[in-house]
Amino acid sequence: MNLGNPMLWQDLTRLNRYERYWLAVFLLIITLSTLWFSSTGTDWQSWRSITLNWLISPLSAISGVLCVVMVAKGLLSNWIWGLISASSYGLIAWTSGYYGDWLLNWFYFLPAQFFIYYSWRHQLHSETRQVRVRRLGWHWCWVLLLVGFGITALAQMLNGLDGFISDALKRNSAVYDSLQTLTGFGLSGPLLDASTVVLQITAQLLMIRMFAAQWPFWIATNVLTIFAWSLVLLTTPDSAPYAVPTLLMWIAFLVNSVYGAVSWHRGAKAA
Repeated sequence: MNLGNPMLWQDLTRLNRYERYWLAVFLLIITLSTLWFSSTGTDWQSWRSITLNWLISPLSAISGVLCVVMVAKGLLSNWIWGLISASSYGLIAWTSGYYGDWLLNWFYFLPAQFFIYYSWRHQLHSETRQVRVRRLGWHWCWVLLLVGFGITALAQMLNGLDGFISDALKRNSAVYDSLQTLTGFGLSGPLLDASTVVLQITAQLLMIRMFAAQWPFWIATNVLTIFAWSLVLLTTPDSAPYAVPTLLMWIAFLVNSVYGAVSWHRGAKAA
């Protein structure tokens, strides 16, 4: 597993004109937003602020977009971009008080990239170098039941238990307060956290096994996470230098997830 493998650049050339166009547009938007917000929101006396706003935030957004584009295309190089994205996004989540996202990225998504590599590398078409898409079939019923049970159980745990894991999975208090004020529902915060955690775990497992059924779970995750990061901006305005590029990254993820769903559905029908 050589990180300098030309597979990284070869896979970029396998993108069609539309895919290259929208990838370039989102990368440009993320770069410009980083320059704009970081130039006004960076504490130039703090190396932590400089590093977070000018290095970690754009690195996370750019690698994250590249990762999901490669996944939607079914290309193996996604795992390398995924390593970079999970590492950097986990650090941003820690800084923002999103300790659940930190745990999820560093202790689940990060090691999961190696499982993707070993699972996908023997299932590539010899000519296109794209992964062979699989269909979930009737197992959808079991997956939905497990997801529903997992979200309910985790939300109750977050709402009723105190401890390292339950506290870590809860978003910062400002976001919880804003969400509860907005909805008038005391369990809304734990439900949001539980949903994003369970949906991401489910989607990643389906992705490792190359099932097209992963995409509805990614779409739901992206919608909920865009909402959550929007709340971060509303409750903590000085988070803009790193929160705005991150929010744009998740919007790019949502667009890509819709495209991936269509692309993988076609591949599954053809298989």
